[in-house]
Amino acid sequence: MKVNLGKYNKNSDYRKIKVTIEDFDTWSLDHSLAYIILPALMQLKKEKMGVPGQFVDDVGGADYDSQDSFDFYKETHNESFDIACKRWEDTLDKMIWSFQQLVFDNWEEQYHHGTPEYDWEPYDDFVDPNTAKTEKTYKMVDKNPTEHWTDYEGMRLHEERIQEGLELFGKYYRHLWD
Repeated sequence: MKVNLGKYNKNSDYRKIKVTIEDFDTWSLDHSLAYIILPALMQLKKEKMGVPGQFVDDVGGADYDSQDSFDFYKETHNESFDIACKRWEDTLDKMIWSFQQLVFDNWEEQYHHGTPEYDWEPYDDFVDPNTAKTEKTYKMVDKNPTEHWTDYEGMRLHEERIQEGLELFGKYYRHLWD
C-alpha cells in the first residue's frame, strides 16, 4: 500500500492524492489500515485544538448565547470544558491503544505460557476414495501438556478492550478533525 496525501494547493481547495493498493494489502486490511490510522490519531491527539461538541454538551457549562438565561453555565464553563477535554483525550487514548495492538500484531503472545512440544504418531489407515490406495494417517500429540497453558480469559478481555477502541473510532469518526 502506498498513500500520498499531498499538501493543499494555494490556488485551490484540492490536493494531490495518490493511493495504491496491492493485492496483499487487502488480505488483512484491518492491519494495513492500522499503519495509517495509528500515526494519524497520535498526531491528532498531539495537535488537538478542541473537542467534539457532544463532550462539552454532556458535562454542561456551555458558553454561548442560547444559554444566557442560565448564569451558572457561564460560571462553570472553564471547568466543564476541562472535563470534556479530558474525556476526549481518554477516548483518543483508547483508540490509539487499539490501533497499536493491531499494528504490533503480537499481543496474543503474552497469554501463552510455557513452550509446547508436539510429535506425530501413527493414527489410522485412510483409504483414498479416488485411488483406493490405503495410506497411513498421523495425529499431532502434545508431548508436555502440563508444561504450557494459555490464558484464554485474559485474551478475551484484551480483545474486548481492542474492540472498545475500534468502536469508539467508528462512533467518533466524523469528529476526527482539528
